[in-house]
Amino acid sequence: MKRLIYMLLATLLIWGSAGRTQAQVRQLTMENAVKLALDKNRDLQVATLETTKSAQKVVEARSYSLPNVAGSAQYLYYFNKQVSFLPGSFVGLPENQLATFRVGGSNALLGGIAATQPLFQAGVRSGIKAAQIDELATGEALADVRASIVTDVKKAYLDVLITQEQLRLQQQSIARNEQALKDARSLLAQGRASRVDTLRAFVTVENLRPTLIQLTNRIGITKTVLKRTMGLDEQETIDLQDSLRYDVSLFALPGNDAYFEAVQARPEVRRLELIEKLNREQVAIQVAERQPKLSAIGLAQSQSQANNFRVDEYRWPVSTYLGLQLSVPIFTGYRTNSRIQQAQITRQQTETQVANLKEIVRAQVKIGLANVEEARLRIETQRQTISVAELSYRITRDRWKQGIASRLDMSDAELSLTQAKSNYLQAVYDYLTATVNLDKVLGRIK
Repeated sequence: MKRLIYMLLATLLIWGSAGRTQAQVRQLTMENAVKLALDKNRDLQVATLETTKSAQKVVEARSYSLPNVAGSAQYLYYFNKQVSFLPGSFVGLPENQLATFRVGGSNALLGGIAATQPLFQAGVRSGIKAAQIDELATGEALADVRASIVTDVKKAYLDVLITQEQLRLQQQSIARNEQALKDARSLLAQGRASRVDTLRAFVTVENLRPTLIQLTNRIGITKTVLKRTMGLDEQETIDLQDSLRYDVSLFALPGNDAYFEAVQARPEVRRLELIEKLNREQVAIQVAERQPKLSAIGLAQSQSQANNFRVDEYRWPVSTYLGLQLSVPIFTGYRTNSRIQQAQITRQQTETQVANLKEIVRAQVKIGLANVEEARLRIETQRQTISVAELSYRITRDRWKQGIASRLDMSDAELSLTQAKSNYLQAVYDYLTATVNLDKVLGRIK
């Protein structure tokens, strides 16, 4: 009996421990969220692998300037031995006839090593340079993906924060209206308020509750988006430690040369400029196809034939040679000219894309600065509005309790206070989101 009790207690302890493990909550600041995303985000992992692949392309391009050595081996069995032809006079036949002889063994073995060393190939150097430029461009693409992920994580984090703050604001509004309902019932009992005021207060409270449910559900949705962006498991529970806070000192506005700062720092601009250089090298590679190619070639070969399989008795004569091989293109059916034209058109397209992207960056910088300033001004305005709305609410509530103000005045004052706080909250959110976007526009995310 005691053993059974101990087993039950042990089982309960294990279940309790498992429950606590599953219920562990990951505490997240925005900085930690960004670090986790840079470590776990799958898009970033794919981009990182792409840079590794680009490095291997450089190795491949360099290999075309190195020797190419190949070994070969061959075994042949002749059911009918090879035939050689000799003039008929060798065996007493007329001159106009040929004599045939079967020579060699039934088993033929052949082995050798061949080597080729490029001496002059105009496209090799351009190919290496193109691969190196492509590696740099891939690195800039990785930096662009990294900047996008950091921006997305910060914005998703802010989405959760504002939803939580909106929920808290809604709870405060419900609390104020519930207090108003309590006061209305008290005044009704004293005969100082009408039944209509009490019913109106009750309806107001109940009308606010569906929004509370919506905001609670939206918090779960925004946290799901944040976890997906970070690369966390959907089942993991997170708790955000930061809050929506306005501090103008945390963001440094750029100077008058903001556009030039953005153009020099934006990874997508640098990537497109590198692609433009890459396209120039592609033109050079295609032009090089018109040039002759010179290589050194060599061969060491041994062969033997016999009618048996006593390999130890075979004789292995060796033949070797070393020479030069020249290849001169004469006519390729206009294929080379067409490829050169295609490469030149691609280069022109990239030049246009670079110019267009720089104009887009100019517009983004202007819009980003305007959004930050507009949100900052709204914050300053809404701060004063909240103070006035709170004073108005307190005065109207006191007047209503004294029977001087109507229930409608009370509702309007409470709605104005809630709206003022909501507008301030939205302004702070817009300011923080605008600074995050502007950091990406200016290329400040490293």
